[in-house]
Amino acid sequence: MARVPLLEADDLPEEYRYLITENDVGDAHIFRSMANAPELLQWYMRYSTRLWDVLPAREREVVILAAARALEHEYEWHQHVRLGREAGVTDAEITAISEGDLAALSDRDAALVTYARSVALGDPRDGDHDRLGEYYGVETVVGVAMLAAHYVATARVLDAFDVATEEAFVGWRP
Repeated sequence: MARVPLLEADDLPEEYRYLITENDVGDAHIFRSMANAPELLQWYMRYSTRLWDVLPAREREVVILAAARALEHEYEWHQHVRLGREAGVTDAEITAISEGDLAALSDRDAALVTYARSVALGDPRDGDHDRLGEYYGVETVVGVAMLAAHYVATARVLDAFDVATEEAFVGWRP
């Protein structure tokens, strides 16, 4: 059971209800827990939305999955397996990310996974940075680092609230 209430839209002040009702968040515990601080949830969602624009959807999900797996964070992994599939990440690619099998990924995806994992674990190396820079400009590399770090912060907030997945954990292999 979460350490904070999992709020419904009706529990929020009128001006913040749209955060739950007008977005595709449904019953996601992450947002229902953060809704205890509605203004912060609003800013969190704005920042998240901007970071999601750093890369095309499929590549964004590769980064998020890599960060979630590096942290062994079940909630984020669980959510982003579904979102990754919707964005075009295949089950074979999801398995490769989970198992750290970079040879099973394209060179670009392997560079994304390596960099996201290193940022998530707090140990980015010059070679990882330079390799990602072979595929993306500096602005995008900065965005990838910020995206991966954002999911580290999100994971830690979920851990602080002891937020569980909405249904049974999907597992580390699809």
